Amino acid sequence: MKKSFLAKVLILSALTIFATACLKDNSKDIKSQKVVVLLPDASVVDRWAADKQNLETIMDKYGFNTTFYTAPENEEGAVEQVNQLKRAIQDGANYIVLTAIDHNLINESGLLDRNPAVKVVCHDRLVLNNPHIAYISSSDTKEIGRLQAMFLLNHFHSTGASSMTLEILEGPETDINAKEYYEGAMELLKKYIDNGSLVIKSGKKSYSQVKADSWNIADGKKAMQDRLESYGEDGCPDMILAANDNLAQGAIDALEEAGIIDMPVITGQDNTAMAQSNIKNHKQAMTIDKNLKDMAYNTALIINSLISGSPVQTSQNIFVGTAPIPVLYSKTTLLTIDSY
Repeated sequence: MKKSFLAKVLILSALTIFATACLKDNSKDIKSQKVVVLLPDASVVDRWAADKQNLETIMDKYGFNTTFYTAPENEEGAVEQVNQLKRAIQDGANYIVLTAIDHNLINESGLLDRNPAVKVVCHDRLVLNNPHIAYISSSDTKEIGRLQAMFLLNHFHSTGASSMTLEILEGPETDINAKEYYEGAMELLKKYIDNGSLVIKSGKKSYSQVKADSWNIADGKKAMQDRLESYGEDGCPDMILAANDNLAQGAIDALEEAGIIDMPVITGQDNTAMAQSNIKNHKQAMTIDKNLKDMAYNTALIINSLISGSPVQTSQNIFVGTAPIPVLYSKTTLLTIDSY
């Protein structure tokens, strides 16, 4: 039997009222949940200013009740971030977005162990060996290392040379991603180093030997000056695997101070304005863009899914011990002078 037009209107009106009520209730739920974001500030690495702005924009669109904290990316800042985490939990945070300045210090604080009800989403950097991480929103860190290594290998093969010299500049162990970049790169470079095709004159090959003290440009310069001691006056390596744009700039500073005019092939990461200028001026060969807007969107999407109880399609699981942690990867793009 066909329903009358009036009956259809009444049903549609009822559904509209129900849907509106659900939206209002969901809005109330979102506003009642406290979201706290803990990030490094931009005093060392410029990109964190963009991360903060992107996260503020997308979380505002979702309507989250969000508080932001930042701290310097150094030893004092790492301690300050732990205190910020403690304050956030004491203030009743339900969800925490965390980019750890020092993942070891976060674990040593025991704050996540004592507050397992707080849902933690790692933004860009994983807190290793902690079962209380709900999700990770990041880029594929090993893939970034592989992209940098492949770029150098493509250059090596294109020259037709039987061997070339290489030096490696990686980030500090306080950032768990730094070792991941190294491991991804070494998956491709190791056999060439072992068979003598790529010669590391400084002899510094293991992560413990190539890590910088920080992501500071000054520490990148210090590390490069150390490597140049193995090359003699006016000498330098053919290629430099620099993990990010700051370390690349540090290498450039050291090389220019040593009187080098023709720069080696130098990698980078973060697509900073500084790196873009270096690439256009033939001082740096490439950089990796991690699509920070995409990463911020993924982070907010995860928080929304946790609040609403709806599933989110993730890229894969990362196992920390025996616990699988779902990760959502943002897009990465290799950029050269032809990209600008």
